[in-house]
Amino acid sequence: MTDASGIEVLRIEHRAILRMLDVTRELAHLLEAGAEVPPDMLDAVAEFMRVFGDEHLRKEEEYLFPSLGKRGASLDGMAIESLQRDHDRSRLLLEKMAAAAVGYREHRPKSDRNWGRFASEYAAVLRRHIDKEEEVFYPAAEQLLSTEQQRALGDSLRRRTEEALPQGRSQHFSAMADTMAADLLVPTL
Repeated sequence: MTDASGIEVLRIEHRAILRMLDVTRELAHLLEAGAEVPPDMLDAVAEFMRVFGDEHLRKEEEYLFPSLGKRGASLDGMAIESLQRDHDRSRLLLEKMAAAAVGYREHRPKSDRNWGRFASEYAAVLRRHIDKEEEVFYPAAEQLLSTEQQRALGDSLRRRTEEALPQGRSQHFSAMADTMAADLLVPTL
């Protein structure tokens, strides 16, 4: 990934996030159906999304959006503000998921179904958001940014990852998503 453009760095991270969204959706289905789920799995989803997922969102907000905002980017009617609202909504839902996970661990009534409901909405919001980025926003960004600007963005994003996540932590989160998916028998799409 050392030579990847900024957009490719973000796409690689999307793949890990989408895998964890598959896990999130499966856990939500299980909880909503009344199944018992190890509380540690809910904690692992929250940790992944709070650390790896939110770091991804911050990279977009602090590096990609400003570089495109300087060009007045409203891409196929999709303003950067729309993407920012998705980020804000996903963070709010993640807070609710984390609170419901604490309740679930403490055996509070309805915490399982609350986690499932918040997690289902979270996964839907983030999946739609990623689809918008992959189908519209990223291709347009690749057209707007020169090859040099894309390379510089990639360098900035890699430096940010090294600063924000200790050595090997990014790979740990990618492996975590795959391991949890395998444990839950979530099919690879």
